[in-house]
Amino acid sequence: MINSFKKIWIKNHSKFIVATTVLFAVIGIVNFFFIFDVTAQSNDECLWVQKQVNQDSIALYFSNVKVGGVTWNAGIRDGDQLLAIDGISTRDNAIASKILDRVQKGDYATYSCQRLHKTFEAHVLVKKLINFVGLALALLSFLWLLVGFVVVMAKPEGRTQLLFYRTGLAAELYSLVALLYRGTNVANPIFENRLILVLVDNAWTFGGAVFPFLMIKFFCIFPKENFLIKKKWFNPLLITISLFNFFVITVVKIMYVYSGLHPELYEFLSRILNFIFIGGFITGLVLLFISYIHLETRRERNSIFVILVSYLVGVIALLYTFTLASTIAGVIFNNPFYFTPIFLIALLPLAFGYAIFRYSLMDVSEVVRTTVFYGVATVTIAAVYFVLIYLLGQSISSAIGTEYQGVIAGAVFVLSAVIFQSTKDRFQNFLTHRFYPEQFSFQTGLSKFSNEIASIVGLENIFDSTLDLFVNSLKIKTYGLMLKNGTGEFEFVRRHNISNEDWVFSDKDDQIGNYQVECSSIGKKVIIERQEFEKVFGSAGSKFIAEEIYTAVPLFAKQRVIGIMLFGLKHSGSQFSGKDIDLLTAVASQTAISIENARLYESESEKKKLERDLENARKIQETLLPKIFPKISGIEIAGKMIPAMHIGGDYFDLIKVSNNKLFVVIGDVSGKGLSASFYMSKLQTMVRLYCTENVSPKEVLVEVNKKIYDNIERNWFITVSIALFDIEKKKVSFCRAGHTPLLRVDDDGVKSFQPRGIGVGLERGEIFQSSLEEISIPLRDKELYFFYTDGVTELMNEKNEFFGVERTSELLLKNRDLTCIALEALLLGELDQFRGKTEQYDDITMVIIGIRDQGLGISSQ
Repeated sequence: MINSFKKIWIKNHSKFIVATTVLFAVIGIVNFFFIFDVTAQSNDECLWVQKQVNQDSIALYFSNVKVGGVTWNAGIRDGDQLLAIDGISTRDNAIASKILDRVQKGDYATYSCQRLHKTFEAHVLVKKLINFVGLALALLSFLWLLVGFVVVMAKPEGRTQLLFYRTGLAAELYSLVALLYRGTNVANPIFENRLILVLVDNAWTFGGAVFPFLMIKFFCIFPKENFLIKKKWFNPLLITISLFNFFVITVVKIMYVYSGLHPELYEFLSRILNFIFIGGFITGLVLLFISYIHLETRRERNSIFVILVSYLVGVIALLYTFTLASTIAGVIFNNPFYFTPIFLIALLPLAFGYAIFRYSLMDVSEVVRTTVFYGVATVTIAAVYFVLIYLLGQSISSAIGTEYQGVIAGAVFVLSAVIFQSTKDRFQNFLTHRFYPEQFSFQTGLSKFSNEIASIVGLENIFDSTLDLFVNSLKIKTYGLMLKNGTGEFEFVRRHNISNEDWVFSDKDDQIGNYQVECSSIGKKVIIERQEFEKVFGSAGSKFIAEEIYTAVPLFAKQRVIGIMLFGLKHSGSQFSGKDIDLLTAVASQTAISIENARLYESESEKKKLERDLENARKIQETLLPKIFPKISGIEIAGKMIPAMHIGGDYFDLIKVSNNKLFVVIGDVSGKGLSASFYMSKLQTMVRLYCTENVSPKEVLVEVNKKIYDNIERNWFITVSIALFDIEKKKVSFCRAGHTPLLRVDDDGVKSFQPRGIGVGLERGEIFQSSLEEISIPLRDKELYFFYTDGVTELMNEKNEFFGVERTSELLLKNRDLTCIALEALLLGELDQFRGKTEQYDDITMVIIGIRDQGLGISSQ
């Protein structure tokens, strides 16, 4: 049950976070509404003192009337008796407050008063006084929630990011205490429903019990871990104390407050929670200060200084409000200004937001800055082009005349759109290179290395190339490459800024392999970060942390671990996240293949070496093909690649980019053997790099061709087809670069789709791009899409006859009601029977996509 929930969480964590944030944001907005509207108190700048007149009656008397205040200006003085408000008799403080609360801010209330047995009326201007402490806490929690959302979305699996976000959620719950401000002395709808009242009361109690200890835990790991967080008892202790506090307070409320036996205990319990809150808040400041003085670099200290100062100001404001404010101001109704410094506690999340943006804290600012900066740049370019299009169109129209104005406008628009796209891309590349050199060099360097690593010969050269890339080119502060030796231990073959050169560790229980299986089963990338070091590496994890290692990427070949790449912080001081992780895994995959192949080349004689090389390369190639097909509601998938030699040049991939979108890729390198497999692995890396949610198949092919053209021999090329299945829009976007047609099978028969396009690697860019045609095919229920390479239709038998498109189509049409897996097995059996004893000369690859409605609303018409 727990594992199932964990899988669901990992697959959908971003959606859960968004939904939770929206829910808590709504709670925060409701909180603000209550503070400013529901629980706001009418203020006449004085006090009403309830006195016992005789044994049977009480009366209200004015006290602390502010000189120059609204009550003073109305002629009322200390000692006057309040008889009625707006004609309603008022002898009880609570009733009088409710009557006055009905008067809107800026309106006048008529007070019936008595002085020395003389009755008179006074018209008092009504002001409104809000709950300053509640508003300050609401601001703190709401801003923390917003900043926490940005932080956690940048790295949803990061321990620091998740803890920061959860602290914001707890603060939002604690701020709900403002909903109960003034209790039943105000017309509050929450008190009209006992169930809602109990839920709100327990929600803010839980937040108050948990928030301080989350603060303490967070500042034990931020900005750097202290000795407490490394103690195994520390985290359970914090959880136990916070839950114990919540349990005890809740039990006391149920037994004595909710039952009505001792309702006065509620205020006492609230003060306990406030005391815990203040204690946790101050403890967090102390922990942050201790971490600050232990920071080593000036950059690290600068990034935390603004947070530390804001935190200190907030703590001072908190202590002032709960200790000195009442003494200095006296009655809050007369001097509310003295209580406003409490708002300074909201500086803390604002300081986090600033530091995150300015100093790349918690791996967030790069994402935020890039998004904002590129967005502004793109909008600016678009605006400039719009103006130029308008001016150019007006100029040409005035010169030629209005007769061809529509044609001119269309031509100008098309031309400008092409130029705009090209200029925008170049301009964004320039901005990245100019203002984000680390990001630019990282992406460029890894993409280039991914293309070149397959052609590097020799283990030592491969090791040197990785060291040169990450240390000299990308300026990674700490780097290590460990490979498994003959005894099964991992040892360093290259390292930088790692002190212990001879250190080795053993993975006897295959924890790394188990972790890879666990990640693959839930669709998670096999990246090991600090919080998982001890789980995966055991006792070696603490040594990695001591060496300032933050990220580890296992190297896999033939589904077994052959090594680990270890990374410290980037040159900017931030960890790897987002697209960096995708590039690292791609490089690790390519490096693993190259290392394994180099090992095979060096370990055997020429003939045996080549045979084993080809056999292992085939297995590696199989690992590049999808083992576990993605699951998308409404789509059934089957796929298979059977190489003609040990390894082949065919390739297919299934790339799920969202719950409703799936890229289907199939390709064929113009050749066979090892070289073809290398080009195929390059193609896979490039395709996976560019297949994202917001690109079309044509755009992917254009970008892949740009990268591969300069790295492929002139007598080689690759044919590729890419289709994007979009269940939400109920269509297939299809583009082919010289590949075989796409066959669609339904009750009406078999239809072939063959849009224009030349092979990848034949031309640098302009001709290739202009030759490509992308078509859109509407999706219908109960139909099949058949992708294949020419190894299927050009398979020959002993009579030199081709299996052919016609025979393939007949088989598909006749057996279209079978499942995709069953149909695939049937086709492969027919191919094998047709071939007989004739040798297979070409790779056989096929992908079958079945559209199964399952309530998605895809029409069968």
